[in-house]
Amino acid sequence: MNFVESIKMAFTSLTINKMRSFLTMLGIIIGISAVITITTIGNSISSTLQNTFSEIGSVKLSIYPDVHRDYSGEWHDLPSNLELTLSQVQELINLHPDELTYSCSDVYGRVETANVNGDPIQASMYGVSDDFMDSIKKQLTTGRVITKKDLANAKNTCLVSDYFCEQYFGTTENVIGKTIKFNTLKGLNKGCNISLTIVGIFELTELDKNDLSINKVHNDQEKMQVVTYIFFPYNTMLKEEGLTPEETKLPQAEIGWTAKCDKETAKGYINDYFEKIYKGEEQWYMSIYDEEEIVGRINTVLNVITIAISVIAAISLIVGGVGVMNIMLVSILERTREIGVRKALGALNGDIRSQFVIEAIIICLTGGTIGVILGIVNGVLISKVASYLLNTLASEFAEYITLTVQPSVPAILISLGFSMLTGLIFGYYPAKRAGNMDPIDALRYE
Repeated sequence: MNFVESIKMAFTSLTINKMRSFLTMLGIIIGISAVITITTIGNSISSTLQNTFSEIGSVKLSIYPDVHRDYSGEWHDLPSNLELTLSQVQELINLHPDELTYSCSDVYGRVETANVNGDPIQASMYGVSDDFMDSIKKQLTTGRVITKKDLANAKNTCLVSDYFCEQYFGTTENVIGKTIKFNTLKGLNKGCNISLTIVGIFELTELDKNDLSINKVHNDQEKMQVVTYIFFPYNTMLKEEGLTPEETKLPQAEIGWTAKCDKETAKGYINDYFEKIYKGEEQWYMSIYDEEEIVGRINTVLNVITIAISVIAAISLIVGGVGVMNIMLVSILERTREIGVRKALGALNGDIRSQFVIEAIIICLTGGTIGVILGIVNGVLISKVASYLLNTLASEFAEYITLTVQPSVPAILISLGFSMLTGLIFGYYPAKRAGNMDPIDALRYE
């Protein structure tokens, strides 16, 4: 009897005793579905973290003065000569202009202006670098971003929101190039006036609209009271405040890299530059915070937990395998006369063994396939529940979290392979017992 005929006979045997076959598979189905569900959840969390960081903005290196973890000497505050300044960051970038970028922002203050109808409008103004828009989740609808030229020449340009345009002009059409005069209400420059020319319009996200209660506005008077954002060049803000880059202290700076560089090279440039400044300093150093490393560590922990729980869940496959062995032994007893007839007609011991081994493998593989499908369905259902809870209980963060369902292909293949191995291992003893039967005794069996 060839391999194909053995498979056909195995499926025929399964269909004759459907309920018993299903109960035999149940342990395999539960074990495999549990493993696939767990690995799908772990893989999905990992993908969600990666996609969420990608959606929030480009990954950068954060640098800031910090204390050595192994420092045990006398404690002292950060000396002024070791504070991070804008001039240091700009010098670092200028040393590698085609490889490094930086992003920074700071609050200039609350400003007020009057729209074309004479109604007062307020906004929060921020000084930003040219790389700032790449690090936040905001899309330009018209115009351009703040450029290096705007920054270097401290130009009086600005980016405004689409909602601000509706407040001021009543439309977002044909507003690029218009100049608006603002009066500072809060901050260090209270009472100062600044005129800015609009070079770009960005779209407020749903998260912004929720924070600003824009979705709750119902009349024109309430609309005028919404405070949106205005971005203008960081150096222009310094000029208005009477500061220089050398006098501008930064709590931290965001350093990025271009296509001509990579992350490790960027770290090397940062270390080389600040090692000279912190030379001989025992307590303080310039720390580099890498978001991708943190995500990588989280993923490592998730993978370890996923594997550990999957191994525990896979123990149920042993239980399922014992069930397969038990049913195969019962099946052999029921089919003793069939075995005797086949042997009397010339079937070899190996033919009988192969038939029952293949039946055991088919049982486990079928159960494994059903388990994989159930595991993927469970993962999708859990993601739907998680999405519902996120949108219901934490709607303010929902926009920044991109839930991703990603079943683990290696886990699926390994699970199917393991189910086949279970059938082979636990089906071999009954198959061997069937193959070693004496045909005379088998034919006499009642």
